[in-house]
Amino acid sequence: MPHSSRLRRLNRISEKALRVYISTAERSGALYAGLISQELKKAGAQIIWPAALQESDAPVGFAAGIEGAGEALVRMKRIEREVRRVKPDVFLAVAWSEPNTILGLRLMDMKGMRRVFFAPPQLWAWGRFRATLLRKGYDALLCLYPREAAFLGSLRLPAHFAGNPLVEHLTPYFDVKRKTSKASRSIALLAGSRPSEQSRHKTLLKGFRDAWKQLYPKDRAIWLFLTEGEAKDASFLLEGYDKAAGGSTRYRALAGADLAVVASGTASLETALLGTPQVVFYSLPRLEVALIRMLARVKHFALPNVIIAEDAVPELLNPHVGDLVEKAKSTICKSKEARELAIRLRKELTP
Repeated sequence: MPHSSRLRRLNRISEKALRVYISTAERSGALYAGLISQELKKAGAQIIWPAALQESDAPVGFAAGIEGAGEALVRMKRIEREVRRVKPDVFLAVAWSEPNTILGLRLMDMKGMRRVFFAPPQLWAWGRFRATLLRKGYDALLCLYPREAAFLGSLRLPAHFAGNPLVEHLTPYFDVKRKTSKASRSIALLAGSRPSEQSRHKTLLKGFRDAWKQLYPKDRAIWLFLTEGEAKDASFLLEGYDKAAGGSTRYRALAGADLAVVASGTASLETALLGTPQVVFYSLPRLEVALIRMLARVKHFALPNVIIAEDAVPELLNPHVGDLVEKAKSTICKSKEARELAIRLRKELTP
Protein backbone atom coordinates (compact mmCIF):
# COMPACT_ATOMS: atom_id res chain seq x y z
CA MET A 1 0.00 0.00 0.00
CA PRO A 2 1.33 3.48 -0.80
CA HIS A 3 0.65 4.94 2.64
CA SER A 4 2.68 2.23 4.40
CA SER A 5 5.73 3.12 2.30
CA ARG A 6 5.49 6.76 3.33
CA LEU A 7 5.06 5.82 6.98
CA ARG A 8 8.10 3.54 6.87
CA ARG A 9 10.09 6.37 5.31
CA LEU A 10 9.16 8.74 8.13
CA ASN A 11 9.29 6.14 10.90
CA ARG A 12 12.93 5.40 10.10
CA ILE A 13 13.62 8.88 11.39
CA SER A 14 12.71 7.90 14.94
CA GLU A 15 11.51 4.84 16.83
CA LYS A 16 9.45 6.91 19.28
CA ALA A 17 6.15 8.63 18.50
CA LEU A 18 6.98 11.35 16.03
CA ARG A 19 6.12 14.99 16.51
CA VAL A 20 5.67 16.27 12.97
CA TYR A 21 5.33 19.95 12.09
CA ILE A 22 3.61 20.38 8.71
CA SER A 23 4.45 23.52 6.73
CA THR A 24 2.13 24.40 3.87
CA ALA A 25 0.14 27.38 2.60
CA GLU A 26 -1.35 26.18 -0.68
CA ARG A 27 -4.74 24.64 -1.18
CA SER A 28 -3.36 21.67 -3.10
CA GLY A 29 -0.64 21.39 -0.47
CA ALA A 30 -3.25 21.46 2.29
CA LEU A 31 -5.11 18.62 0.54
CA TYR A 32 -2.01 16.42 0.45
CA ALA A 33 -1.00 17.49 3.96
CA GLY A 34 -4.41 16.45 5.28
CA LEU A 35 -4.14 13.01 3.69
CA ILE A 36 -0.61 12.49 5.00
CA SER A 37 -1.52 13.68 8.49
CA GLN A 38 -4.28 11.05 8.67
CA GLU A 39 -1.75 8.33 7.89
CA LEU A 40 0.73 9.67 10.44
CA LYS A 41 -1.92 9.88 13.17
CA LYS A 42 -2.83 6.24 12.57
CA ALA A 43 0.83 5.42 13.22
CA GLY A 44 0.74 7.33 16.50
CA ALA A 45 2.44 10.54 15.37
CA GLN A 46 1.55 13.93 16.81
CA ILE A 47 0.78 16.49 14.09
CA ILE A 48 1.52 20.17 14.62
CA TRP A 49 0.00 22.66 12.18
CA PRO A 50 0.99 26.30 11.65
CA ALA A 51 -1.00 28.41 14.12
CA ALA A 52 -2.24 30.70 11.35
CA LEU A 53 -2.73 28.17 8.56
CA GLN A 54 -4.92 29.71 5.89
CA GLU A 55 -6.22 28.00 2.79
CA SER A 56 -4.58 30.30 0.55
CA ASP A 57 -3.64 32.16 -2.34
CA ALA A 58 -0.19 30.89 -3.07
CA PRO A 59 0.57 32.87 -6.23
CA VAL A 60 0.81 31.38 -9.70
CA GLY A 61 3.03 32.99 -12.31
CA PHE A 62 6.10 35.23 -12.18
CA ALA A 63 4.31 38.53 -11.60
CA ALA A 64 1.96 37.02 -9.05
CA GLY A 65 4.92 35.54 -7.21
CA ILE A 66 6.54 38.96 -6.90
CA GLU A 67 3.29 40.53 -5.70
CA GLY A 68 2.76 37.80 -3.09
CA ALA A 69 6.33 37.78 -1.79
CA GLY A 70 5.60 40.08 1.16
CA GLU A 71 2.77 37.94 2.51
CA ALA A 72 4.82 34.76 2.02
CA LEU A 73 7.72 36.28 3.96
CA VAL A 74 5.45 37.08 6.91
CA ARG A 75 4.15 33.50 6.97
CA MET A 76 7.64 32.06 6.69
CA LYS A 77 8.89 34.06 9.67
CA ARG A 78 5.87 32.98 11.72
CA ILE A 79 6.41 29.31 10.85
CA GLU A 80 10.13 29.51 11.65
CA ARG A 81 9.38 30.97 15.08
CA GLU A 82 6.84 28.22 15.79
CA VAL A 83 9.20 25.43 14.71
CA ARG A 84 11.99 26.76 16.91
CA ARG A 85 9.57 26.99 19.82
CA VAL A 86 7.98 23.51 19.56
CA LYS A 87 11.16 21.67 18.41
CA PRO A 88 9.46 18.82 16.47
CA ASP A 89 11.17 15.60 15.43
CA VAL A 90 10.30 16.21 11.78
CA PHE A 91 9.74 19.36 9.76
CA LEU A 92 7.49 18.19 6.92
CA ALA A 93 7.23 20.72 4.10
CA VAL A 94 4.32 20.12 1.72
CA ALA A 95 4.36 21.97 -1.63
CA TRP A 96 4.63 25.83 -1.26
CA SER A 97 7.87 25.53 -3.22
CA GLU A 98 9.98 28.65 -2.74
CA PRO A 99 9.04 29.48 0.88
CA ASN A 100 9.54 25.89 2.04
CA THR A 101 12.85 25.68 0.17
CA ILE A 102 14.07 28.71 2.13
CA LEU A 103 12.66 27.41 5.41
CA GLY A 104 14.63 24.19 5.02
CA LEU A 105 17.83 26.22 4.80
CA ARG A 106 16.93 28.47 7.73
CA LEU A 107 16.19 25.49 9.97
CA MET A 108 19.42 23.62 9.23
CA ASP A 109 20.85 24.56 12.62
CA MET A 110 18.16 22.63 14.52
CA LYS A 111 20.06 19.50 15.49
CA GLY A 112 18.08 16.29 15.74
CA MET A 113 15.19 17.54 13.60
CA ARG A 114 14.82 15.89 10.21
CA ARG A 115 13.65 18.01 7.30
CA VAL A 116 11.46 16.26 4.71
CA PHE A 117 9.91 17.86 1.61
CA PHE A 118 6.76 16.25 0.16
CA ALA A 119 5.89 17.50 -3.34
CA PRO A 120 9.16 19.44 -3.77
CA PRO A 121 9.71 22.17 -6.39
CA GLN A 122 9.32 21.06 -10.00
CA LEU A 123 12.95 21.38 -11.03
CA TRP A 124 12.23 19.49 -14.25
CA ALA A 125 10.25 22.54 -15.38
CA TRP A 126 12.59 25.37 -14.43
CA GLY A 127 15.02 26.57 -11.79
CA ARG A 128 17.47 23.68 -11.58
CA PHE A 129 19.74 26.00 -9.58
CA ARG A 130 17.42 25.20 -6.66
CA ALA A 131 18.87 21.68 -6.53
CA THR A 132 21.79 22.96 -4.45
CA LEU A 133 19.40 24.67 -2.03
CA LEU A 134 17.31 21.51 -1.62
CA ARG A 135 20.40 19.36 -1.16
CA LYS A 136 21.51 21.58 1.72
CA GLY A 137 18.10 22.20 3.22
CA TYR A 138 16.46 18.77 3.23
CA ASP A 139 17.27 15.24 4.32
CA ALA A 140 14.66 13.63 2.05
CA LEU A 141 12.40 14.61 -0.85
CA LEU A 142 9.18 12.60 -1.29
CA CYS A 143 7.92 12.92 -4.86
CA LEU A 144 4.42 12.66 -6.31
CA TYR A 145 5.35 10.32 -9.15
CA PRO A 146 8.26 8.05 -10.17
CA ARG A 147 9.66 10.10 -13.07
CA GLU A 148 10.11 13.10 -10.81
CA ALA A 149 11.99 11.04 -8.23
CA ALA A 150 14.25 9.63 -10.95
CA PHE A 151 14.96 13.10 -12.32
CA LEU A 152 15.79 14.57 -8.92
CA GLY A 153 17.93 11.54 -8.18
CA SER A 154 19.93 12.30 -11.34
CA LEU A 155 20.70 15.68 -9.76
CA ARG A 156 22.13 13.86 -6.71
CA LEU A 157 19.17 14.78 -4.52
CA PRO A 158 17.80 12.40 -1.83
CA ALA A 159 14.55 11.85 -3.73
CA HIS A 160 12.16 8.93 -3.28
CA PHE A 161 8.76 7.91 -4.60
CA ALA A 162 6.59 6.40 -1.87
CA GLY A 163 3.21 6.59 -3.56
CA ASN A 164 0.70 9.32 -4.28
CA PRO A 165 -1.97 9.50 -1.53
CA LEU A 166 -4.64 10.60 -4.02
CA VAL A 167 -4.80 7.07 -5.45
CA GLU A 168 -6.06 5.52 -2.24
CA HIS A 169 -8.14 8.58 -1.35
CA LEU A 170 -10.10 8.44 -4.62
CA THR A 171 -10.50 4.65 -4.85
CA PRO A 172 -14.05 4.64 -3.34
CA TYR A 173 -15.23 6.94 -6.15
CA PHE A 174 -13.55 5.18 -9.07
CA ASP A 175 -16.53 3.03 -10.10
CA VAL A 176 -19.28 5.62 -9.65
CA LYS A 177 -21.83 5.03 -12.41
CA ARG A 178 -22.78 7.88 -14.71
CA LYS A 179 -26.54 8.23 -14.38
CA THR A 180 -27.16 10.71 -17.15
CA SER A 181 -28.58 9.60 -20.48
CA LYS A 182 -27.10 10.47 -23.83
CA ALA A 183 -29.79 13.12 -24.15
CA SER A 184 -28.86 14.84 -20.87
CA ARG A 185 -25.20 14.77 -19.87
CA SER A 186 -23.34 16.22 -16.90
CA ILE A 187 -20.50 18.67 -17.60
CA ALA A 188 -18.20 19.42 -14.64
CA LEU A 189 -16.56 22.86 -14.56
CA LEU A 190 -13.49 23.43 -12.34
CA ALA A 191 -12.04 26.94 -12.30
CA GLY A 192 -9.07 26.22 -10.00
CA SER A 193 -8.50 26.17 -6.25
CA ARG A 194 -6.91 29.57 -5.70
CA PRO A 195 -9.01 32.76 -5.71
CA SER A 196 -6.65 34.33 -8.26
CA GLU A 197 -7.21 31.39 -10.63
CA GLN A 198 -10.94 31.44 -10.16
CA SER A 199 -11.19 35.15 -10.95
CA ARG A 200 -9.43 34.53 -14.28
CA HIS A 201 -11.24 31.36 -15.23
CA LYS A 202 -14.88 31.78 -14.17
CA THR A 203 -15.70 34.15 -17.03
CA LEU A 204 -14.16 31.75 -19.55
CA LEU A 205 -16.07 28.79 -18.12
CA LYS A 206 -19.34 30.74 -18.09
CA GLY A 207 -18.77 31.49 -21.77
CA PHE A 208 -18.07 27.82 -22.42
CA ARG A 209 -21.20 26.80 -20.51
CA ASP A 210 -23.38 29.19 -22.51
CA ALA A 211 -21.89 28.14 -25.86
CA TRP A 212 -22.22 24.44 -24.97
CA LYS A 213 -25.88 24.82 -24.02
CA GLN A 214 -26.56 26.45 -27.37
CA LEU A 215 -25.41 23.19 -28.95
CA TYR A 216 -26.70 20.77 -26.32
CA PRO A 217 -29.53 22.47 -24.38
CA LYS A 218 -30.39 19.37 -22.31
CA ASP A 219 -26.88 18.99 -20.86
CA ARG A 220 -26.34 20.22 -17.29
CA ALA A 221 -23.33 22.02 -15.86
CA ILE A 222 -22.04 21.36 -12.35
CA TRP A 223 -19.50 23.77 -10.86
CA LEU A 224 -17.06 22.03 -8.51
CA PHE A 225 -15.10 23.71 -5.72
CA LEU A 226 -12.64 22.66 -3.05
CA THR A 227 -14.92 23.64 -0.15
CA GLU A 228 -18.64 23.54 0.54
CA GLY A 229 -18.54 27.23 1.43
CA GLU A 230 -17.29 28.15 -2.03
CA ALA A 231 -20.03 26.07 -3.62
CA LYS A 232 -22.68 27.89 -1.58
CA ASP A 233 -21.24 31.25 -2.65
CA ALA A 234 -21.34 30.29 -6.34
CA SER A 235 -25.05 30.87 -6.87
CA PHE A 236 -24.30 33.78 -9.21
CA LEU A 237 -22.71 31.30 -11.64
CA LEU A 238 -25.71 29.01 -11.82
CA GLU A 239 -28.24 29.12 -14.61
CA GLY A 240 -31.27 26.91 -15.19
CA TYR A 241 -30.51 23.39 -13.97
CA ASP A 242 -26.87 24.13 -13.10
CA LYS A 243 -25.58 22.87 -9.75
CA ALA A 244 -22.57 23.53 -7.53
CA ALA A 245 -20.78 21.11 -5.20
CA GLY A 246 -17.82 21.35 -2.85
CA GLY A 247 -15.98 19.38 -0.20
CA SER A 248 -15.94 15.60 -0.46
CA THR A 249 -19.19 15.56 -2.48
CA ARG A 250 -17.31 17.03 -5.42
CA TYR A 251 -15.56 13.70 -6.02
CA ARG A 252 -18.79 11.79 -6.53
CA ALA A 253 -20.05 14.53 -8.85
CA LEU A 254 -16.77 14.56 -10.78
CA ALA A 255 -16.67 10.77 -11.07
CA GLY A 256 -20.25 10.79 -12.37
CA ALA A 257 -19.71 13.55 -14.95
CA ASP A 258 -19.60 12.78 -18.66
CA LEU A 259 -16.95 15.46 -19.21
CA ALA A 260 -14.86 17.84 -17.11
CA VAL A 261 -13.35 21.15 -18.19
CA VAL A 262 -10.55 21.61 -15.67
CA ALA A 263 -8.11 24.38 -14.80
CA SER A 264 -4.65 22.81 -14.69
CA GLY A 265 -3.53 21.67 -11.26
CA THR A 266 -4.17 18.84 -8.82
CA ALA A 267 -7.80 18.70 -10.04
CA SER A 268 -6.65 17.43 -13.44
CA LEU A 269 -4.94 14.47 -11.77
CA GLU A 270 -8.00 13.82 -9.60
CA THR A 271 -10.20 13.87 -12.71
CA ALA A 272 -7.90 11.45 -14.51
CA LEU A 273 -7.77 9.06 -11.54
CA LEU A 274 -11.57 9.02 -11.48
CA GLY A 275 -11.74 8.02 -15.15
CA THR A 276 -13.66 11.09 -16.35
CA PRO A 277 -12.92 12.50 -19.83
CA GLN A 278 -11.46 15.98 -19.50
CA VAL A 279 -10.12 19.05 -21.24
CA VAL A 280 -7.39 20.83 -19.27
CA PHE A 281 -6.79 24.54 -19.71
CA TYR A 282 -5.00 27.44 -18.05
CA SER A 283 -4.98 31.21 -18.54
CA LEU A 284 -2.08 33.58 -17.85
CA PRO A 285 -1.17 37.10 -19.00
CA ARG A 286 0.64 37.06 -22.36
CA LEU A 287 3.89 38.41 -20.90
CA GLU A 288 4.01 35.59 -18.37
CA VAL A 289 3.34 33.02 -21.09
CA ALA A 290 6.27 34.44 -23.07
CA LEU A 291 8.53 34.27 -19.99
CA ILE A 292 7.49 30.71 -19.26
CA ARG A 293 8.26 29.65 -22.82
CA MET A 294 11.71 31.23 -22.56
CA LEU A 295 12.61 29.93 -19.10
CA ALA A 296 10.75 26.67 -18.65
CA ARG A 297 11.65 23.24 -20.01
CA VAL A 298 8.13 21.89 -20.33
CA LYS A 299 6.40 19.94 -23.06
CA HIS A 300 3.20 19.39 -21.03
CA PHE A 301 1.48 21.22 -18.19
CA ALA A 302 -1.50 18.95 -17.43
CA LEU A 303 -0.42 16.62 -14.61
CA PRO A 304 -1.62 13.36 -16.23
CA ASN A 305 0.49 14.20 -19.29
CA VAL A 306 3.48 15.16 -17.17
CA ILE A 307 3.31 11.95 -15.14
CA ILE A 308 3.29 9.55 -18.10
CA ALA A 309 5.13 11.87 -20.53
CA GLU A 310 2.45 11.53 -23.21
CA ASP A 311 -0.45 13.51 -24.68
CA ALA A 312 -3.00 11.59 -22.64
CA VAL A 313 -5.48 14.44 -22.14
CA PRO A 314 -5.99 17.59 -24.27
CA GLU A 315 -4.45 20.74 -22.80
CA LEU A 316 -5.00 24.34 -23.92
CA LEU A 317 -3.05 27.40 -22.80
CA ASN A 318 -4.97 30.70 -22.92
CA PRO A 319 -7.85 29.25 -24.97
CA HIS A 320 -10.88 31.07 -26.32
CA VAL A 321 -14.38 29.75 -25.63
CA GLY A 322 -14.55 28.25 -29.12
CA ASP A 323 -11.31 26.33 -28.53
CA LEU A 324 -12.73 24.73 -25.39
CA VAL A 325 -16.00 23.85 -27.10
CA GLU A 326 -14.34 22.16 -30.08
CA LYS A 327 -11.95 20.18 -27.89
CA ALA A 328 -14.79 19.19 -25.54
CA LYS A 329 -16.91 17.93 -28.46
CA SER A 330 -14.16 15.53 -29.49
CA THR A 331 -13.37 14.44 -25.91
CA ILE A 332 -16.75 13.76 -24.30
CA CYS A 333 -17.13 10.49 -26.23
CA LYS A 334 -13.83 9.07 -24.92
CA SER A 335 -15.00 7.49 -21.67
CA LYS A 336 -13.25 4.19 -22.49
CA GLU A 337 -9.92 5.94 -23.04
CA ALA A 338 -10.39 7.95 -19.82
CA ARG A 339 -10.97 4.79 -17.80
CA GLU A 340 -7.91 3.14 -19.33
CA LEU A 341 -5.86 6.22 -18.39
CA ALA A 342 -7.17 6.02 -14.82
CA ILE A 343 -6.07 2.40 -14.50
CA ARG A 344 -2.67 3.21 -15.97
CA LEU A 345 -2.16 6.17 -13.62
CA ARG A 346 -3.19 4.14 -10.58
CA LYS A 347 -0.50 1.59 -11.43
CA GLU A 348 2.07 4.30 -12.16
CA LEU A 349 1.43 6.06 -8.85
CA THR A 350 1.45 2.94 -6.67
CA PRO A 351 4.95 1.75 -5.62
